[in-house]
Amino acid sequence: MIKTTHTPLNPAATLRHTRDTRFKTARLSLVWVFPANAEASPLTTLLFGIYRRGSENYPRLALLNRRLDELYGTTLSIRNYLYGDSHVVIYTAEMPERVFLPPADAHMNILGGVMELLADMVLRPLREANGNLRADAVEKEKQSLCDSLRSLRNDTRAYAGNRLREIMCGGEPYGISIGGTVEQVTAITPAQVTAHHESLLSRVRLEVFYTGRAIEDEVKAAWDAAFGGWEPELLYLSDTSPHSPSESPRAHTEDMEVSQGKLCMGWSCGENFATLRDDPDALAAYAVCNELFGVMQSSLLFRRVREELGLCYFCDSALDMTKGILWVSCGVRPDKREEAEAAIRAELTALQGGRISPADVELAKLSLQNAYRQMGDSQASLEIFALNRLLNGTPDTPEEELSRVMNVTLTDVARVAATFKPDTVFFLNGTAEGEEEDYDDGY
Repeated sequence: MIKTTHTPLNPAATLRHTRDTRFKTARLSLVWVFPANAEASPLTTLLFGIYRRGSENYPRLALLNRRLDELYGTTLSIRNYLYGDSHVVIYTAEMPERVFLPPADAHMNILGGVMELLADMVLRPLREANGNLRADAVEKEKQSLCDSLRSLRNDTRAYAGNRLREIMCGGEPYGISIGGTVEQVTAITPAQVTAHHESLLSRVRLEVFYTGRAIEDEVKAAWDAAFGGWEPELLYLSDTSPHSPSESPRAHTEDMEVSQGKLCMGWSCGENFATLRDDPDALAAYAVCNELFGVMQSSLLFRRVREELGLCYFCDSALDMTKGILWVSCGVRPDKREEAEAAIRAELTALQGGRISPADVELAKLSLQNAYRQMGDSQASLEIFALNRLLNGTPDTPEEELSRVMNVTLTDVARVAATFKPDTVFFLNGTAEGEEEDYDDGY
């Protein structure tokens, strides 16, 4: 069995090293975790984009990209998202393993070069003579972020899902926009970003994930050579609070000039989920419940609401295991909205009452079994699994979780389904006439 070791790198950073020789590439991820905050998160989002625009050793983006090319085409990507009440930013580098390089380059220390590049970006971004981060880099990244924020409405499915989250979880960290608003970003100054940079680097929580052929001492040596001398304080994070449901179900409608409406529905387990999420067997039952309800291709929502009743273009579910929220996303003609909503509720009611076939439960378990077994074929999937379990405090391995899943019964599924109470519905009402030009079947 492949094992992961945990080694402190400094007071705020931990190396999570997995030696795995099955792949031709190695994967290094620096995972920064911050409290989600309506004021600070947009600054953080902006700042990590600015880091990509130049540093002391690589003062232009073109030079940074050239260095990645020199490191045998190493790729560098950034992910920026909410996980419960936390704001997570990830720099991921994927690099060829040295053993597969031509003999003339077998001596290259690609890992060390990648680590040095990351350290230069984060610890030594370009500054003006007055000490502020470079004004042109700040302005370019502000423009890029504002363009991204403006474009959110173009993806109506994602936009509707975000609006449901913001409305349903308004007042909670989970309800914020980590990119802020266009007005908020436009008002940010280089001095504000610089102050945030200094504050951010003084207190952090950083998880360093490495998967590849290098032994732990090699990875630690590369870290020490690049980040040695940086000794931030550990940023302590509060546990994510389960979503507190509204006193009575809410419904919001917003018009948009598109022809296909988007129906998004949210249910909450309430504050009792704080106890349930500490029970690994209950979490396994929730996973099977969600898979059966609206994830697998023969799910209740797909098979009955979409195929048998023909009420929608797509209909699927997602489960937030940090907040205790069940989401449903549905593409529907505006005149079919009420029918679709009633049909979705009927399927969940049947699930809560145990009025489903045991064969459907077995299909859901087999679908999850397939997903767990495929996980080992992807470094990214293994890393995401480990990170999510780290953030929500669940110690199980994929094998342990799969074992729990395969023991779930129909009674277990009905029991956890019964914890979901109606909370909020958001409908993006399509007001345009004509053909369904934004058709989306969800697959």
